[in-house]
Amino acid sequence: MQGFDSISAAESGAQPAPCRADMAQAVVAYAYDVTLEEMRAVTRRGPKPALARQVAMYLSNTVLRMRLTEVAIAFDRRPSTVCHALHHVEDMRDDAEFDRTVDYLETALRRAAGGGA
Repeated sequence: MQGFDSISAAESGAQPAPCRADMAQAVVAYAYDVTLEEMRAVTRRGPKPALARQVAMYLSNTVLRMRLTEVAIAFDRRPSTVCHALHHVEDMRDDAEFDRTVDYLETALRRAAGGGA
């Protein structure tokens, strides 16, 4: 799967990881109609916020090129949880509608990040 071993923010000269993760969370929260509080909650908060969080983790890794450990820190999760989320989203991309949604979010996040991501 692409993106799992991407370069860190410090190596790329990009924004710090938490700032970049905030962008991913905001874009995904809007698209999935969940609040940032639901997405950032320590508990799952139900299937909709959990999926939104997983998609935001995935986009943080693949679009924003954050390392798995950076994503874990930014989302206050364990690296194993992030790894599960990345694989889960990648597996779900076999569904055409879900894949279109993720494609749209990738484009939106690239634009929000200034096109440099």
